[in-house]
Amino acid sequence: MHLTTTILLLLLITAATNLIVTVVRVPLPLLQIGVGALCDLLGFHVSFDPSLFLLLFIPPLLFADAYRIPKRELSEVGVPVMALAFGLVLFTVFGVGYFVHRLLPFVPLGAAFALAAVLSPTDAVALGGIMRGRRMPRRFLHILQGEALLNDASGLVSFNFAVTAVVAGTFSLSHAALTFVMVAIGGLGIGGAFGWAFFQLDRRVLARRPDETSTYIVLVLLLPFAAYLAADALEASGILAAVAAGLTLNIKDPFGGSHGNTRRRTIAIWSLLEFAFNGLIFLLLGLQLPAILTQGVRITMRAGYSPWALLLLMVTVLAALVLLRFIWVVLASLLRSGVTRVRGRPQPFPGFMALTAASVAGVRGAVTLAGILSLPLFMPDGRGFPNRDLLISVAAGVIILSLLLAVIALPPLARRLPTPEIDRVAIEIAAARRRMAEGAMREIETRVPIGLSRRQGIARIAYEEAASRVLADYRLKLQGRDNDSENQVQAQEDQRAEVALRLRALRAERAEMQTLRQHHAINDEAVQILIEELDIEEEALSHMARALPQKSAA
Repeated sequence: MHLTTTILLLLLITAATNLIVTVVRVPLPLLQIGVGALCDLLGFHVSFDPSLFLLLFIPPLLFADAYRIPKRELSEVGVPVMALAFGLVLFTVFGVGYFVHRLLPFVPLGAAFALAAVLSPTDAVALGGIMRGRRMPRRFLHILQGEALLNDASGLVSFNFAVTAVVAGTFSLSHAALTFVMVAIGGLGIGGAFGWAFFQLDRRVLARRPDETSTYIVLVLLLPFAAYLAADALEASGILAAVAAGLTLNIKDPFGGSHGNTRRRTIAIWSLLEFAFNGLIFLLLGLQLPAILTQGVRITMRAGYSPWALLLLMVTVLAALVLLRFIWVVLASLLRSGVTRVRGRPQPFPGFMALTAASVAGVRGAVTLAGILSLPLFMPDGRGFPNRDLLISVAAGVIILSLLLAVIALPPLARRLPTPEIDRVAIEIAAARRRMAEGAMREIETRVPIGLSRRQGIARIAYEEAASRVLADYRLKLQGRDNDSENQVQAQEDQRAEVALRLRALRAERAEMQTLRQHHAINDEAVQILIEELDIEEEALSHMARALPQKSAA
């Protein structure tokens, strides 16, 4: 099948699965994997180059996650994130590696380490699909997101070291540790430099050209790929470079461009790419599964074992991963609790449910599959890479089983996690809106006397009336957000009625515009300008409506 046709079909299937998931209550990642496997069984075969897969899909998705993650919350959970992203990866590599080698003595220790390393990265995309629409404590979610951003790099770097050791036949722990640090620092530095350079370009050049929205979008889309390729060329971590570029822009330019039009269009483009890439990742995973698992069953049967032995091996490896993760989370929590107690700022120790949920939430996904498929086919002496097909089969099975485990266990565990009674974000938004409104009123009250002094006659009257209307709008907003105001309910009802009327008026405007177009009273260029104006106003009113407190059932 032609490449273009294949891509179009995959995009169509991605869109279809997002529609099906609204009817069938199945987590989207599992549905897409299942549909991909079904397509492969029906004869729609797709193969991909793992290195190309990593380049095309992983950098932009990690960049987008790093760009969106709340930097304050990420700094608050920095210690547990680093413990999971680096400490747990090494703990998993050695623990699961030795376990697999003892369980399967014919698998060389280096190959077992490679399997453990590629299984160590977690997948935030899959976890997000599983927990979509379900409540989860924000701190817990931020820890998992931060871990997934960073452990891809540490896991894949460890995987490369293990593969190199198998191929070369030698391994130096001190050299590997030094190289690991250099690769990580190099990736973070390169990505940070690219993010800072783009920020400077936007501030000094693009901000002065508000009509160059397309240029900004193209450059920001290329940024994660540029950081990844530059780091890879310098033998640093390309994945960490993409993450660092996103975090740098998060810190320096959290609003996405210098102009509102640029921000709106950039957000729309990124939403489209994330929608397509997330779906394609799991579809491609499903398309590879039948061939991988079939080969694994053949290997098992040639060795004289039942096909169920392969499934038992996958379950055992997953159990080892979950157990080691649980042990690490408990030890890290105990250490953190002890340190905070010594410092005089004791924090409560997480409960059993929270520790179990954190252990189950370590879902494996696309990075694991891409990494394991990149195992070399042959050794330097011409022999095949030891037990390559078996390692790929086990990794693919663990991906599916980890997803199933999370689907079954994580939602009920998440419901039992303690959630703060007070929504910190909602309180901060309300307080910020009040401060912003008060600041706006102070500015208007300061400017009105100056504006009146510069105007005479009709201009002066119009300016005074406009100032009165604007101040009245802001007073109404403040009354609606003042818990101590007797007029709060009235103010909120006034705003709710005004928003409803304005939305109805907008719909009438849009209908009248369509009538004018049908009668050729205005051309398409005018229609496009008018539609954009109506869309912007409608979006603002919709946000205002969502911000208003909901009416009580009574």
